[in-house]
Amino acid sequence: MSGPPLLSVHGLGRSFGGVRAVDDVSFTVEPDSVRSIIGPNGAGKTTLLDLITGFTAPDSGRVEFAGRPISGLPPHKLPPLGLMRTFQSARLVPGLSVRENVMLGGYRFTRARLLSDGLRLPRGRREERALSARADELLRFLELERFAGADAADLPAGVQRLVEVARGLAGGPRLLLLDEPAAGLDDTETGELSDVLRAVCAGGVSLVVIEHNIELIMRLSHAVLVLDAGRVIADGPPAAVRDDPAVIEAYLGAGA
Repeated sequence: MSGPPLLSVHGLGRSFGGVRAVDDVSFTVEPDSVRSIIGPNGAGKTTLLDLITGFTAPDSGRVEFAGRPISGLPPHKLPPLGLMRTFQSARLVPGLSVRENVMLGGYRFTRARLLSDGLRLPRGRREERALSARADELLRFLELERFAGADAADLPAGVQRLVEVARGLAGGPRLLLLDEPAAGLDDTETGELSDVLRAVCAGGVSLVVIEHNIELIMRLSHAVLVLDAGRVIADGPPAAVRDDPAVIEAYLGAGA
C-alpha cells in the first residue's frame, strides 16, 4: 500500500428532517487495501456509502476518487471511472442465470450496447462474447462455475452474495464498496467470503466493507472506521479500534 489515496472523503455531512445522519466524516482508502466501516444500527454507514456513490446528495463535504472530484456525479457515472458498489439486499435479476447476472456488471461499458443489441451487429456479438468470457473467468475465480447456468434467484444466500461480488468485479473496478456482504451467512459461508475478498484485494481491487461481523472485520481489514450517531468515534488498525473504549461502549458493548 503506497502512493496517494484511491478514495478521499472530506467532511461529508447529511441531515434528514433535522437529524444529522452523517456528521463531518472524513477518511481515505489506500490502494490495494481493505477499509471497513462499522457501527451500531442507525450509525449512518449505508447513508455514507450513498453519499459517496451519488445515491444521496451531501449537505456538506466532498469526495475524490483517484484524484478526481466525484461529488455530485450520478451513480451511473462512477462505474466507468472504476468505482462499483453492492447493496444490503441482493439485487440479482430473477429469471437470468448466474452467468447473465455477472455479465450485467460489465454490460454498461460496451460501446455498441444500444444499437448492436437491436440489430445484432458484429461489434455487439464480439462484446457479448467478451462479457461471457469475463463472467466465466470470474465464476472460476470465485469457484462458482457449477452455478453458471442456474437461475440466480434460486441460489442460497451465501452463493448470491458471491455472485454479487462477481458482478461488481465484471467491470474491472479499482474500488468495490460492499454493504453488509456477510448478512445472512453462516460461519462457513462467512469464512469463504473472507477468503474471496482477500483474493480480490490481492488481485489489485481495493475494498470498502460495511459489516456487523466483527470477526470478519478483524481478519480482513487494513483499517477500520467506526461511526456512532453519524460521527467518527475511531479510525485506525483493527486491533487498536477493537480495544478503543469508545468503540467498546458504543458498538461492541461494555462486556465485550
